[in-house]
Amino acid sequence: MSRPLIFIGTTNLDIVFYAEQLPVHGQSLIGTIEEFGGGKGANQVVAAAQLGGNPFFATMFGEDDAAHSMTQGLRDAGVNTSKIIRKPGFKSGKALIFVSSDGTNIIGIDAGANEAFNATDVKTALSDVPQDAVMVVEMGLPVEACRAALEFKGDRFLIFNPAPVRAQLNKTECSCIDIITPNETEAEQLTGIKVNSVEQAFEAAKLLHNLGVAAVAITLGQNGVVYLDSERQIHQNAYPVTAVDTTGAGDAFNGALAVQIAKECNIADALHFAVATAGLSVTRKGAQQSMPTEAEVMQFLSEQGDK
Repeated sequence: MSRPLIFIGTTNLDIVFYAEQLPVHGQSLIGTIEEFGGGKGANQVVAAAQLGGNPFFATMFGEDDAAHSMTQGLRDAGVNTSKIIRKPGFKSGKALIFVSSDGTNIIGIDAGANEAFNATDVKTALSDVPQDAVMVVEMGLPVEACRAALEFKGDRFLIFNPAPVRAQLNKTECSCIDIITPNETEAEQLTGIKVNSVEQAFEAAKLLHNLGVAAVAITLGQNGVVYLDSERQIHQNAYPVTAVDTTGAGDAFNGALAVQIAKECNIADALHFAVATAGLSVTRKGAQQSMPTEAEVMQFLSEQGDK
């Protein structure tokens, strides 16, 4: 039986503009616009729900139509929404995303009600969550809320996604983290080490581990992920796919990793599954809409010659 899962993070309405190329200064582009549910926390929890994780989600919406539609979207995906707060006087978060024909993107965010999520909200969200739970926290939340999540972690297993990096982590905070999951850019921001190769990623991972983080998983896009803890170093390669939209790939990885940890899978198998989930997600448009089911991931692995 899986351990309980709770995600604490941000939710946005994603307004996505698809065009042949990303815009440059002074340029007008012709393309198409679509709207999707988004936000790092919401993407991660939907990824977990699609994989059968039965997760809870703590987040904050404003009082607007977007809040209603996004809440319903989360419920439809299988997320327990009982810990969602609607904040009077605020609008829900929104993100403007430009996506090119090769799947790369640039993103601007109006955080809205996400910025009102505070330490008390975190403490309340965790008040009835069992100590054997796996919790996932992302740094899109206000720094105060992130630090509260570390403070009130208890004996729960914490996966911390420092995206975006809004503050540096001290040794006390690092010691609360069971797995930290930055990408190359975030790893560089946290360590000062430029991450342009697998070897440099391991160097950055070792520094974070020496600061007190129990385990480090640095996602490297097409180069997969590197993982380091006190006992092992692993480089899990990515799978060859044709990217349509890379929005939410890291979130797919984090959601899948959390589900595998909750199932008590060994870390090599967990990374294998999470990288496959992320790879499959980029072959589809949108963030939450791109999250695959467990059956789809297993089929994908079978087609790749893995199991």
